[in-house]
Amino acid sequence: MKDTSGTNRQLLEEISILKQRIRELEESEAGRRRSEEALKEAGDSLRACLENAPDGVYMMDTEGNFLYGNRRSEEIIGYRREELTGKNFLEMNLLSEASFFKAAELFEASREGRPTGPDEIELVSKDGRFVPVEISTSVVQYMGRTVVIGFVRDITNRKRAAQEILVEKEKLRTLLDNAPFGMLLIDRKSRVVYMNTHFRNLFGYDMSDVPDIVTWYRRAYPDTTYRNMVTAAAREDLQGANPGARKSRVFSVTCKDGTDKVVSLVVSVLASGEYLMSCEDITEMRRLESQLRHAQKMESIGTLAGGIAHDFNNILSALMGYASLMQMKMEKDSSLRPYLDQVLSASRKAADLTQSLLAFSRKQPVTLLPLDVNSTIGSTKKLLKRLLTEDVDLHTTLTRDDTVVMADRSQVDQILFNLVTNARDAMPRGGTLTIRTDIADIDDRFIRVHGFGRPGRYVMITISDTGEGMDEATQRKIFDPFFTTKETGKGTGLGLATVYGIVKQHDGYITVQSEPGRGSAFRIYLPVVQAKTDREEEAAVPLSVGTGTILIAEDNEEVRRFMREALQEYGYRTIEAVDGEDAIEKFRQHRDVDLVIVDSVMPKKNGREVYEEMHRMDPRVRVLFTSGYTKDVILEKGIEGREIDFIAKPLTLDRLLQKVREIVHKPHGNEGGKSQ
Repeated sequence: MKDTSGTNRQLLEEISILKQRIRELEESEAGRRRSEEALKEAGDSLRACLENAPDGVYMMDTEGNFLYGNRRSEEIIGYRREELTGKNFLEMNLLSEASFFKAAELFEASREGRPTGPDEIELVSKDGRFVPVEISTSVVQYMGRTVVIGFVRDITNRKRAAQEILVEKEKLRTLLDNAPFGMLLIDRKSRVVYMNTHFRNLFGYDMSDVPDIVTWYRRAYPDTTYRNMVTAAAREDLQGANPGARKSRVFSVTCKDGTDKVVSLVVSVLASGEYLMSCEDITEMRRLESQLRHAQKMESIGTLAGGIAHDFNNILSALMGYASLMQMKMEKDSSLRPYLDQVLSASRKAADLTQSLLAFSRKQPVTLLPLDVNSTIGSTKKLLKRLLTEDVDLHTTLTRDDTVVMADRSQVDQILFNLVTNARDAMPRGGTLTIRTDIADIDDRFIRVHGFGRPGRYVMITISDTGEGMDEATQRKIFDPFFTTKETGKGTGLGLATVYGIVKQHDGYITVQSEPGRGSAFRIYLPVVQAKTDREEEAAVPLSVGTGTILIAEDNEEVRRFMREALQEYGYRTIEAVDGEDAIEKFRQHRDVDLVIVDSVMPKKNGREVYEEMHRMDPRVRVLFTSGYTKDVILEKGIEGREIDFIAKPLTLDRLLQKVREIVHKPHGNEGGKSQ
C-alpha cells in the first residue's frame, strides 16, 4: 500500500499556493480596475478642463490634420469639431489672406519640434468674420505619435479696446495740437516728451531744439541774469509740490527768431510725476493794457487841458473885450493904438492856443467854414519851420487856382503839424520836406484806379519827404490808433490816426505812397467850394446900436463886467446875475427880458438847469449860451431836441454884439440854431 500522506501534503501545498496566486491575481485585477477608474476619472477631469477652458485648445498631427478641438475652439471659428477632425487646416480656408503665409511658417516650425508664440494671426470663421487671435503651440508625444498642441486666444475685444484707445489718443492729440495755447510735457528726468503745434508756432522751436528743460531755459531766456531769476522761481514753485498742484507766472520768452513775447506760463504737476507746462501769448493783451493806461492818462490830461482852457478863455474874454472897448473909444491917430493892436493880436494868438487845448481835450467841435488852403499853409509856414531841425529844408509849391474848402482852421493846422512832425522824424539825418497844393479832378476813372472817392474837384495837399520810407506792411497799419514805429516813449501812435479822422470828418480822402529808403508822400483830398472865407464874411457885418433888456448870468466878475459895459455902450439895458439861482430869480422879477446870456458852467445851477427853469416860466424865452468849452458840451448836458444859440469864449466885442443883435431883433418863433 502506497504512502498517500506525502502526496496529500504536496497537494495541499499546491492548493495553498494556487489560492495565494488567485488572491494576488484578484488584488492585481482590483488594482488595475482602480487604476483604470482613476485614469478614466483623470481623463474626464482633463477633458472637462479642456472643454471649459477660456481659450481654444486644438491638436493636430505633423501633417496639419486636426485631431481634436475643444468647445472654445468651436466658438471661435464657428465649426464643430466633427467638421474639422481629419481635415488639413491649410485646406479649410481658416486663415485670412494676410495671415496665410505667417501661419504656414509657424506650422513649419512646429514640425521641426520648435514651440511657437504667442503670435497674432487672423482667422476666418465659418460665417466669414475675421477673428484676430493669438496662437501658441507646443510639440508633444501622444499615444506613441508626435502631435502639435495649439492654444488659441480670441483677442477681438482687446484689439477693439486698443483701437478705441488709439482713436481717443488721436482725439486727445488733435485737441492738444489745436488748443489755443502752447503745451510742453516734461518727464521725471527733465526730458521734453511732447510739444503741441501751438507751442511750435508760438515760439518757433521744435523738440529737436529743446530736447530737455535745461535747453529750454537756455534758449528761451538767453540773458543769464533773467534766466537765473526764472529758474529760481520755478524751483520755488515746484519744490515739494504734490500731484495736482498748479503754479502760474508771467515771463518774457525769446523765440527762435530772436523776438520776445510776454507769456503766461502755468506748470501743473501730474500724478505720474511729470510736468505739463502750458503757455499763452499775452503780448497783445499787455500792449492793449499799456494803451489803455496811456489813453486814460491822455484823457486825464485832456480833462485838465479843457479845464485850463475854460478858465483861460474867461481871462481872455475880459482882456480882449476891454481892449476892444479901448480901441473903439480911442482916436484913430492915437500913439497908443499900435500898442493896443499888439495886445489884441497877442490875445487872439492866446485864444487860438486855448482852441488847440480844447481840440486836444476833444471838447472842440468841427466848425466847417470856407477856408483858403493856400493862405492857411502860408500863415503857418513859420510855425512849421520851427518844428524842423536845421538840416531839414522846407519847400512849398502852391497852385494859383482857387483852394477854398469847407474846413475847420484848427483841424487843418493839426493835419499840417502832425504830418510835418512825422516827416521830420523820418529824416533823422536831414533832408527835404515839400508841401504842395494842386487841384485834382476825381472822376469815375480815378475811382476805379484808386478804389475811393466821389466825383468832383478837390484841393490836393501833398506833404512829401526824403526820409527812410516805409514797407507795405507798415503802410497798412500807419492809420491805426496807437500804431507807431518809434521807440517806446517817443511816440503815441495817435498822430496819423488823428489826421485820418480829421480828413474823414471833412469828407476828404488820404493816401500814402512810400518805399523803404525813398521817402514818403501823403496826399490829402478836400472838396473845393465856391465861397468867401470866414474872415471876409465877418468883416462884411458892421456894428450898430441896439435896444432891449439883457440878463447876463455869468459867475466870472471880469467877464460879466465886460459884457455889461459893452452892451450898455451899444444901447442895451442890462441886468446881472452871479450864479444859476440868482439868474432864475432875476428872470422871475424882470419878465420884460429880451435875451438871457447864460454861462453853461456856473455855481448852484448850470446853464442847462437855468434854461429849463426859465423855459417853464416863459416858453418864448431867448437864451444865448456862452462857455469856455463849446456847444457840444451844452448838448451833452441835456438840452436835446432844441436848437440853441451859442457863442464860444473868449468873447470879442464884435462877435458878442453881432450875436446879440441877431437874436434880439429876430421875430419870435425863429429862435436858435447858430453858434459862433
